[in-house]
Amino acid sequence: MFLLNLHFENTRLNGSGSIDFHSDKTSIKKWTFLTEGAKNLELLKIIAISCIGKNFLPHLQSQIRTICPTSSKEVKLEFEKVRHPPRDCPAASLPIFASGLKITTDGQIEPFRKGDYKHNSPFVPLRQLDLGPGIRKNFALSYGPVWNFHRSSDCFDFSKANSRIVRFLSLFDTGALLTDPVEFLRRLHYRVIKGREPAINTMKLLAGIFKEKFLIDTGLWLDRGVDFREQWQRLNPRQKKWIVPVIDAVRHIMEASPHNLNPLEREGVIIFASPQKFCRKEIFTNWIEALDQLFPNIQFIVSSSRELIKKIPVDVSAKRLGVPGRQENKTPSTFLSLGRLKKDTVLLIDIDGRIPNPALMKLSTFIQKQGRNVILARHDKWRVDDVEEVYASCIFNFDCSHRRTERLRKRFGEKLTIGGSGVNLKLRLPDEIERLPADYDLYPELSDRAIGFLTRGCPGKCPYCIVPEKEGLPKQVSALDDLLRGRQKLILLDDNILAQEKADKLLGEMAAKGIQVNFNQTLDIRFVDKERARLLKKIRCSNYSFTRRNYYFSLNGIDNLELVRRNYELFDFRHRKDNVQFVCMYGYNTTLEEDVERFRFLRTLPGAYVFVQEYKPIIGKKKPGQKQFFNDRADELIDRLIRIIFPQNMKSMEQYYRWLSHLYYRTFGKLHTGLVDTIFRYNHRDRKSLYIAGLLGSSNLGVTQ
Repeated sequence: MFLLNLHFENTRLNGSGSIDFHSDKTSIKKWTFLTEGAKNLELLKIIAISCIGKNFLPHLQSQIRTICPTSSKEVKLEFEKVRHPPRDCPAASLPIFASGLKITTDGQIEPFRKGDYKHNSPFVPLRQLDLGPGIRKNFALSYGPVWNFHRSSDCFDFSKANSRIVRFLSLFDTGALLTDPVEFLRRLHYRVIKGREPAINTMKLLAGIFKEKFLIDTGLWLDRGVDFREQWQRLNPRQKKWIVPVIDAVRHIMEASPHNLNPLEREGVIIFASPQKFCRKEIFTNWIEALDQLFPNIQFIVSSSRELIKKIPVDVSAKRLGVPGRQENKTPSTFLSLGRLKKDTVLLIDIDGRIPNPALMKLSTFIQKQGRNVILARHDKWRVDDVEEVYASCIFNFDCSHRRTERLRKRFGEKLTIGGSGVNLKLRLPDEIERLPADYDLYPELSDRAIGFLTRGCPGKCPYCIVPEKEGLPKQVSALDDLLRGRQKLILLDDNILAQEKADKLLGEMAAKGIQVNFNQTLDIRFVDKERARLLKKIRCSNYSFTRRNYYFSLNGIDNLELVRRNYELFDFRHRKDNVQFVCMYGYNTTLEEDVERFRFLRTLPGAYVFVQEYKPIIGKKKPGQKQFFNDRADELIDRLIRIIFPQNMKSMEQYYRWLSHLYYRTFGKLHTGLVDTIFRYNHRDRKSLYIAGLLGSSNLGVTQ
């Protein structure tokens, strides 16, 4: 995020005015220097307020009140920003937007309404100043001239809702504390020793620049046995003052960029008020150069004395940062804008598919054999002015799928034919279309991969499954060569191929051809015997993207655990060598105790890990009565659950933990703190406070019990 311009009205010291950071239409000034003084200190606070976000501003209500005039006039701030995809917004979104807010004399924050804007371009979309959950998007920081830092008490905890405000406090509050530098360096060093590239890149950069610009001996900073408490004690008081805010900025930008190999290269805004108060004249230029090198894509806004501003090297002060261009009067490219389709063109819509849809691919072949054209649209990311014929496929019984189908019905009426398991289990393609080859041009992303069914159906009558009603008993529906059509990779969608009487023959064909197969809907391990295990080991079983060997089974209860173990042992899988995913359904008819038993069992199988899926009711049927999920050992069982760690894909387990956390709160009226901590142990730590507030049913971000 960059700030492009700011218009303000009725502030206490500055009155009304504006500041523009553009140097031309395609770039902004990297460094903006203001002379220090009370008016520009207020201006820096106004700039910071425009970067914080309306959800977080109430935490600064008393401090914000200081910029309000003594009269009854509201302070009004109107500004334009540019977001940087994909960190700040989807890649296809319009990057530049305008926003605004009003501050009443008692410090209340109110977002602009459409009629409040006076300065925005008609081509720039309007957005409320809502930066969304967490602290990753729209990165910004601000620092006042006076601050201190935590000493052995900065716990890096995200359970409190003011995580974003911590970034700005020192500009508004002289008692604000910055990051404990020793604790941060120790944490960063731990990740260096673990071989994590973002940490290694950051530590190398810090060590090099601190040595060059501040004459700090950083020779041991990447060594395994370095003691950062001892390293800190060796620094003189001036060096500590110079680098504390720099380390604080590094800490926050790394937290906002957890998946970047070079996190300090991200875009954002950093504000400094009178840094010469803690960074004396003789080192000020070096300090500015250090920031410039550490954060190559940050927009800096700094106040200082005229004397020191004149000493800034021209090659620093003249730098520019490129911004995405304005997209005037254009449709976001997220949407497929089709306009009015020709009479010989049919629109196909894949409503909710996560993988290519074979039914639409066969329908496409049929339509083109009639001499007509087809266009495929995905989900609801399309726009069309007019079309004569529309076919849509809805696979899932999800709320979002139903909302999309309703919009389609309202939009196209009788022009629309819609089918799929999400709307009708009985409606099928006519045999003449079903027998046709699939149109692979419809989904170019398939590339060299084939997709489809060799068999359909299953002998089981699991009440949670649509297959018994939709497909019936197992039957072969295609030959292997007809599916492959010369390809060597196959995404197989069969419901239960091992239950089909010709399963051994089909597996033998796959093994003989040496093809790679992704058994996408899992294999039923209950039907495995020694010969089938041998054949499956000969087949190059793969993940969906065909980047590694992967086997897929399912385990939705605890009734056949010993059978599963015996059949699993036939494969002779090994820890760290094999990848075996078990798809586990939850939320149907298992108890917490049974879920824990199931996950503990899978953890004992060499090479096994889990992928969890929440039960979704079959269309037209109600969910059966749920057993009493919790017993009087609920806390003990959850404690056991969160100690079950699989070697991979624990992010999938977070889905189950969240579901369990909500159910626990609804049942007992309290949080299970250990479970909540586990959810945010590795991913999205910055969203923890918002999750807690949402779980407690409070819109007040300060509620963290």
